[in-house]
Amino acid sequence: MNDPENLVYIDEHGLIGSNFYWHKFASKGLTKEDILQAGLTSDRVQVAREIIEPLQRAEESLRTLGYRLYIKEGYRAKSLYEIVYQRRVEKFGKEETDSLINMEGMPHAEGLSVDVALWSLADNTEVYLRNGDDGTAALFTHFYKDKEDKASKHYQELQDLLINTMMTQGFRLGTKKEYFHFDYRPDMLPNYL
Repeated sequence: MNDPENLVYIDEHGLIGSNFYWHKFASKGLTKEDILQAGLTSDRVQVAREIIEPLQRAEESLRTLGYRLYIKEGYRAKSLYEIVYQRRVEKFGKEETDSLINMEGMPHAEGLSVDVALWSLADNTEVYLRNGDDGTAALFTHFYKDKEDKASKHYQELQDLLINTMMTQGFRLGTKKEYFHFDYRPDMLPNYL
């Protein structure tokens, strides 16, 4: 687990977000008791101190285009990983859960990984980067790549914008290749084609 002294709250550094599991625990098969016992006590997002500046630079870049960076999850304790995994398997099955949660690496447990979205400066709301009706498959890069309809093209453009912005700051897509999950690995080559 990451050193708790190295973890900081993003809102203390001018960044915005809210903890995904604090707000969505019930829809993922968890109880409030589950998340509290795993150490999640509020919707504030924590990350490792060393990724604050790269996140701020990504935010600055996005602001010029009318967006903010919205951080939906940062640090996730191993105990939260374990209960999330267990409850998701119970609710959604092992195959779907394994496609989304990296239990081997537990990347969020280091505080160097974030799940992010775009936030509209004009509307002061989250910008959706996929159609929820498209299911779990739409969480992964290139789902919309070869689709010809206007909405799909727009989702792909927004995902590409987010991915390219994050990669410019040293983040890389996680091993699952979700369009919203990034690990801070500035020593690695970009991994989005």
